[in-house]
Amino acid sequence: MLIPGDIHFDKQDDAALEVMLNVAAGRGVNCATLVGDTFESAGMSRHGRPMRKFRFGAGTIKAEERAARPYLDALVKIVTENRDRAGGLCVLTGNHEHWWTGVQDDYPGLVDTPWFELYGDLFDDWHVYAEHTALKFGPLLVCHGHRLRGSLAKYSAASVLANYPGQNTLYGHTHRVDSCTLPTYKYGEQVRHGAWTIGHMRDIEDSITDSFLGPHAEKHIQGFAIVSFHKVGPDIRFNVEQVTIDRDNKGRPYAICGGQLYK
Repeated sequence: MLIPGDIHFDKQDDAALEVMLNVAAGRGVNCATLVGDTFESAGMSRHGRPMRKFRFGAGTIKAEERAARPYLDALVKIVTENRDRAGGLCVLTGNHEHWWTGVQDDYPGLVDTPWFELYGDLFDDWHVYAEHTALKFGPLLVCHGHRLRGSLAKYSAASVLANYPGQNTLYGHTHRVDSCTLPTYKYGEQVRHGAWTIGHMRDIEDSITDSFLGPHAEKHIQGFAIVSFHKVGPDIRFNVEQVTIDRDNKGRPYAICGGQLYK
């Protein structure tokens, strides 16, 4: 399973997303989950922060759709080619997409129009889940992270694990890459649980120069996760690979995953 960090179309990093798709193709992923904040959605936000600024030809629903379509189409193609059945494409609603409910409050005629319908047929191949939803894949819970207690703490993964000690949790929202795994003993046997946050795929320069986001973005890392699931005896086990996007000496993005270099 490929799980991209928060993408924030139409403020995405195109070159970094190309690297991510190369990894997805190279690893033969057969399912994908968008973890939320797939879109920036600034034009639907009630927030009075400096982040809410409008740009000529950008920042609109149509601009976000145009930015997202080639990457989501490519991801659907990769997943479909590696599956022997339909499905395997999930979308979580992040806090950015959830801003649409503020517009619905002002205009009740839009109450029966969910946010994903604003983007036409873009999500026809996907199963979209509500803002309060988390997805459980075997022993791993995947969620956006804005509802997790401790997700924005200084030590995010350790705080989430402390608040949910008997749970394996993978999440976005923080734009950081962090992990914490801690074993406990139950009835004389070791049981391990962990928490993983997987970064973002937003444009770095735009993030750093943003008057609101900039000070926080200094600690942000571009990244995504590759999660593999295996049948071990009667149980389903998993392994999380946190893949970061790095730059070479010419500023070109690359990633190292599974012992391979992807550009």
